[in-house]
Amino acid sequence: MKKRILITGGTGFVGRKLVEEIKNTYDVKVLSQKSTEKNIIPGNLLIKESLENSFKRIDTVVHLAASKNNPENIPMAENLVEICRKNKIKKIIYMSSMAAKRSFPDEYGKTKQKIEKIIIDSGLKYTILRPSIIYGPGSTSFNFILEKIRKLPFVPIVGNGRYLIFPVHIDDIIKAVGNCINNPKTNNKEYDIPGGDGVYFIEMINELKRQIGIRKPNLSIPVSLCRLISIIAPNIISPENIKNLTEDSLADLENTKRDLKINIRGFREGVKNGII
Repeated sequence: MKKRILITGGTGFVGRKLVEEIKNTYDVKVLSQKSTEKNIIPGNLLIKESLENSFKRIDTVVHLAASKNNPENIPMAENLVEICRKNKIKKIIYMSSMAAKRSFPDEYGKTKQKIEKIIIDSGLKYTILRPSIIYGPGSTSFNFILEKIRKLPFVPIVGNGRYLIFPVHIDDIIKAVGNCINNPKTNNKEYDIPGGDGVYFIEMINELKRQIGIRKPNLSIPVSLCRLISIIAPNIISPENIKNLTEDSLADLENTKRDLKINIRGFREGVKNGII
C-alpha cells in the first residue's frame, strides 16, 4: 500500500509541482477549501472543526500553506499540529524560509521562526526546510519582481546592487521535499536550501530584464535614502531588509547535500532554460 501524503498549500506554486512529482510514488491528497478536484480533501487550517476528518489515515503531512495575512500563519500551524497529534501523523515536513535565519528578521522571518518552534515542540517527527527565494516558471516571488520591472519607468536598486543573494530553483526544492518523505535521516532536523552559488542582486535584475525582453535603466538609490524610506514607509522596504542586504549567507549546506542527496544548481545554470 502506498504511503498517504497530505499537502497543505498543494494548489500553490511549490505545491502543484510537488503533487505532480510524487503522485505516482505516493497516494497524494491536497488540503483545500476551494477546489473540487478528486485528490482534494476539504479543510481550512484556520477553522479547527473543518479538519476533524481531513487527516484520517494520513502518514505524512507536507505543510506549504501560507496566508498572505501574516499573523494568520501562527494559528494555522497550531491547528495543524493539534490535528496531527490527534491523528498520530508520523511526520510533518514544513517549508520555512532562510528569512528565519536572518540576523535582523522582518515580520515574515519572525513568523517563520515561531512556526518552526511550534513544530519542533510538537512532539511529532518533523523536517524543516529553509529555501531562499525560489525561482522557476510560475514563481510568485519572481513574478512580483517582473511586474515591477514591467510597470516602472526604471528599476530601483538599493545602493549599488552588489550584494549577494542565493535564489534556488524550484526543481531542487521539489527534489528536497521528495527526498525527506521516506528518509529517516531527516527526522527532527532542519535544512537550509539556498541556491548553489550567489549572484549579485543587480545581475539578477539584469537577467530578468533580458528574459522578458525589456530594456530600461536601473536607478541606484543611496542606502542612506533607503534607510529614511524604511522609517517613513516600512511597507515599501523595512529597516530589517536594509540591514540584511550586506549580511553574508548564514546557510549550512553540508547536511543538506549529505542527507537530501541533491546537487543544488547555481542561478546562472538554473536560468539557462528560462525563468518564466
